Amino acid sequence: MLSFEQFEKTTTRVTRAIALIGLTGLLLLASATVLDVLMRWIFNRPIVGLNDTHSLFTALVISSCFPLCIYKGGNITIRFMGSLFGKRVKNILDVFGSLLTLIIFALMGWQLWLYADQLAEDGATTWVLSWPISPWWRIVTVIIILCVPVALMTIIQFAKSALGKGRNQDQPASPSSQHEEGEM
Repeated sequence: MLSFEQFEKTTTRVTRAIALIGLTGLLLLASATVLDVLMRWIFNRPIVGLNDTHSLFTALVISSCFPLCIYKGGNITIRFMGSLFGKRVKNILDVFGSLLTLIIFALMGWQLWLYADQLAEDGATTWVLSWPISPWWRIVTVIIILCVPVALMTIIQFAKSALGKGRNQDQPASPSSQHEEGEM
């Protein structure tokens, strides 16, 4: 059976890989845009269908950053209540916020799955290249659904902190890094 620490390490690797793939896609998209501008300027010939691919790749790029953002706590948080009432209330509010994040991503995944089903049923394609749109949105949906276990993991981490059993956000990630900081 997978321990929580192993699950955390696996989550780190998977979320980083997904984000790296998404950012690589963003770099390719930006490069294609620059190339398109140069081809329009120099040869008066744009890249055919580039606008078709932009909307598909943009959805993938944006969604690919969500799992890592949730895992690293990069989402928007309001911390003034926690600072007013102490660390325990802050941790409880973090659990609540992570629970809401989990619910929102579960609902988004469900609705995006229905949307991809509808696109497939309608046979929706891009205008110029006639690429089917549904598979692209299916990938986006899977990435959004992957956010649910990541959010669950953050709930567990914050719950451990609220109960005084886990590491706090202010503490280093590992005992070895704590030892290194003590030597400085």
